[in-house]
Amino acid sequence: MMMKKNSNALIRMNYEWNNTLKIFDMATELLYIDLFCGAGGTSTGVERARICGQKCARVIACVNHDANAILSHAANHPHTRHFTEDIRTLDLGPMKVHTTVERMKNPDAKLVLWASLECTNHSRAKGGMSREADSRTLAEHLFRYIEELQPDYIQIENVVEFMKWGPLQVKVVRNPETGFESCPLDIKHDRKRKRATIAPVWIPDPEQKGTLYRKWVEEVCARGYRFDHRVLNSADFGAYTSRVRYFGLFARVGLPMVWPRPTHARKPTADLFGGSLKPWRAVRDVLDFDDRGESIFTRRKPLVDATLDRIHAGLVKFVAGGQDAFLVKWNSVNGKTGKYIAPDLDAPCPTVATQNRLGVARVNFLSKQFGGDPQSKNIGVDGPAGALTTVDHHAFVSAYYGNGYNSSIDSPAPTLTTKDRFQVVRPFFVNSYSGGGQTGSVDAPCGALLTNPKQNIVSAKFLLNPQYRSAGGSVDAPCFTLIARMDKRPPYLVEVEQGQPVWEIRADDTPAMRRIKEFCALYGIVDVTMRMLRISEMKRIQGFGDDYVLVGTQEEQKKYLGNAVVTQVATAMCEALAEAINCEENRKVS
Repeated sequence: MMMKKNSNALIRMNYEWNNTLKIFDMATELLYIDLFCGAGGTSTGVERARICGQKCARVIACVNHDANAILSHAANHPHTRHFTEDIRTLDLGPMKVHTTVERMKNPDAKLVLWASLECTNHSRAKGGMSREADSRTLAEHLFRYIEELQPDYIQIENVVEFMKWGPLQVKVVRNPETGFESCPLDIKHDRKRKRATIAPVWIPDPEQKGTLYRKWVEEVCARGYRFDHRVLNSADFGAYTSRVRYFGLFARVGLPMVWPRPTHARKPTADLFGGSLKPWRAVRDVLDFDDRGESIFTRRKPLVDATLDRIHAGLVKFVAGGQDAFLVKWNSVNGKTGKYIAPDLDAPCPTVATQNRLGVARVNFLSKQFGGDPQSKNIGVDGPAGALTTVDHHAFVSAYYGNGYNSSIDSPAPTLTTKDRFQVVRPFFVNSYSGGGQTGSVDAPCGALLTNPKQNIVSAKFLLNPQYRSAGGSVDAPCFTLIARMDKRPPYLVEVEQGQPVWEIRADDTPAMRRIKEFCALYGIVDVTMRMLRISEMKRIQGFGDDYVLVGTQEEQKKYLGNAVVTQVATAMCEALAEAINCEENRKVS
């Protein structure tokens, strides 16, 4: 009998010793359960988390209703327990058993429940389309997971509009002419069952914004948690996208609550100790510029006017500096700064004096071909020029009459006379002369610069966002937010090439195409090309590696990437939490 007791004690000792070694080797402090895991954005970020070079967390279970999303997750995270089920109907018995076993193996580890709640019916991207009430209540289904699993932490990710979660009301549209009110109908087509359902359009009640959200937070806290939240930008943590999301954190009473510190900033400044954050990463670093796509002028299927309008807005922003024209007041200078900022034509006109002191100046002589904020990068002719590169970065106005004085682009333009006395001077690169337009690589030495501009290059690149009425985004900044609807409206890469236009404005051109051609003629643009972003580029933007496996069609893969949590943010949140727990435990020991 004594021998049996000693044997059991030895077995128990070996079990505890082996698990201690395992914890030391893995440095596992956090055990994650990833709800709404999708293809694995959160899980990938968690698995990358390190403290002092050691792994500090791992994902033990995940749940998603999409079979291909689970297959994608399993291909990259084979050691995670996968549940292909809707969280509303999932039997929690097997997950509870699995979680209990993992906790026994790691008794000192903390259990974290991560929930990237469904956001479509909260997001502003849905606009005035009908909201689904049941989908908006998915947060309430967390209660049974909390009660069954008893997690130490709960981390929530959603769109910022989640904080405005409230009751829905029927949408009413009023005719301004007749005053008649009507309720638009929402028609949903079920392709599998070959039927359609008709229902009123439901929208958030503006008078009850946030009521359900606050109630939900209170109910979670009533189960023994403290709460805090933040709105984080993924670009602040080294991602190639400026995705802004809401993050909520629930912690058991007595456990530390902490948020990650940004590692990057849009405009980094030195702190008191001489340290500084890194600048935001430019999306150009993860894009393939070898594939320019197809010209917008020679496409077999012409682009729709809405797309052309977005392209034109991008040209104005990234080629013309953001404005078609502006007003210049010649005699007024700020007494404090010594500078004059010309008012936009869209702004109210300055005071009109008896003297003729106002003129209209076109921004074609202020063109900066690269950068999202060219106005701040102008260089006066009174100082040294910036480095001349193979990319066209310089343009200035030169008056070629009078005493030969050159006007700085940081100052108002000289008097505009009835005669054309201004010229635009640009350094062009890549040889386009000598026998019919041979071209040379920018990786090779530039050809001879002649007195006449006989060089051209792709002078502007920007990303086209088809989701909203915007000018898109600069490739020198993080990418705009990628969303699940990319399967229907994918982002595009647009490139501009300077040169002598060879096309003409035709009678059958749409007004949108005519505006683009007129702009191109004004700025000496020979071609505008565009293509959809590739799956590999979207992976890099969201923080995945090129070797990350995605299962499903191209549309499904785009949807998974658009729904994915940016991996860098998940890593930052996981590391911050693990470090805080370690510090707290060390403090208690000391």
